[in-house]
Amino acid sequence: MTTLEQRLARLEDHEAIRALDARYCRALDDGDWDNLVDLFTDDGEFVGLSRAIGHTSLRRFFGGLARNGLTAYWHHVTNLEITLDATVPDRAQATSLLWQPCVQDGVAHIAAGRYTDDLERIDGHWRYRSKRVSFDYFMPLAEGWDHGRFTLDSAADTYYPHDAHVAAVPDHPPVELHHQVDGPDAAPVLVLGPSLGTDLHLFDAQVAALADTYRIVRYDLPGHGNSPTPAGPYTVTGLARDVLALLDRLDIDQFHYAGVSLGGAIGQQLAVDHPDRLHSLTVIASAARFAEPSSWPERAMNVRAQGTQSMIGSRPGTWFTHDFVHTNNSEATRLVKMLAETTPAGYAGCCEAIATFDLRQQLADITVPTLAIAGADDPATPPAMLETIANTVQHGRYVIIENAAHLPNAEHPRLVNEALVEHLSQNTS
Repeated sequence: MTTLEQRLARLEDHEAIRALDARYCRALDDGDWDNLVDLFTDDGEFVGLSRAIGHTSLRRFFGGLARNGLTAYWHHVTNLEITLDATVPDRAQATSLLWQPCVQDGVAHIAAGRYTDDLERIDGHWRYRSKRVSFDYFMPLAEGWDHGRFTLDSAADTYYPHDAHVAAVPDHPPVELHHQVDGPDAAPVLVLGPSLGTDLHLFDAQVAALADTYRIVRYDLPGHGNSPTPAGPYTVTGLARDVLALLDRLDIDQFHYAGVSLGGAIGQQLAVDHPDRLHSLTVIASAARFAEPSSWPERAMNVRAQGTQSMIGSRPGTWFTHDFVHTNNSEATRLVKMLAETTPAGYAGCCEAIATFDLRQQLADITVPTLAIAGADDPATPPAMLETIANTVQHGRYVIIENAAHLPNAEHPRLVNEALVEHLSQNTS
């Protein structure tokens, strides 16, 4: 190929990538999810507000943003810079700036971001292998601009005039939670809170590693393990009250707290309501507000009708990666058995607690030293949710566990234990 032909070919590639970028913006603004995901390779990923890999996951992610209203406003990309890979044929990189109006708490903002794209030409057509976005937002004020971070929680909070706000649910009657205590009586106390659908044995690996140093208190959620099943719905504030009542019965004043998913939400509530009781907080695979809150009452209704067995098939890939199922099938089976033994009423009541939980406006009030641990492949509480917690509380730290989904403490106990031990030791006098 002559020099002129090479230059023409590069120009054609640049124009094709610019056209791809324009199609992306148009499909996003139009809500055309089928055409949008077709702009990605089969294993293409979007990383930023959340992480989605593959066409099915991408379609769910972009559709979720639309349900939260984020894509109702124009989506404008500028300063597109393209670099064709000189060493690998049919590969390119691109960067661009993103500008998009958004509304947070009824106040207009401008969300300003940067895309970083990895592209591949397949069958003559350029596609995104990876599209990464980082966001800031800017709120106009009389004296200038107020600058902050634009996150997945911010997207979920995008306001529409017709949005219906969830009515407050009264706390459920007190529940005397089943519990187990391990470790020396005089040691610092570590409380472990389990996730929806699991029981206190979710933390067997943590107890084995830490019970020589800490007095560990584990509990079962209502309707889980050996805890009773009062009538729902439950609330996270009520569950936090039940945990505190358990600790009062055990004559425990101050404690470290670590919780997974719903257990992590309970820990955040305790840190807001009773900061004087906590030495430290560890939030694992959780959120200040869980994704798609309107879907949880529907799940509760389905489980009440069909039982917790109806949830088992969806746990591989959610609770733990598919690789974990193949390499550690006995542990995966043990965890799923906890779900099968959970009462439908208890599971449903906890779903309803998740639906109404929203601590986003209070995160910045948390003064307790906080460690947020994310599973890199967690579709239920993506890493961005944990990063938001760590970046918003007053003293936060963020750790991501690679090749882990929603139960990273079970999938990679050594890595989680190492992070937990470091956090606990730094905050134990």
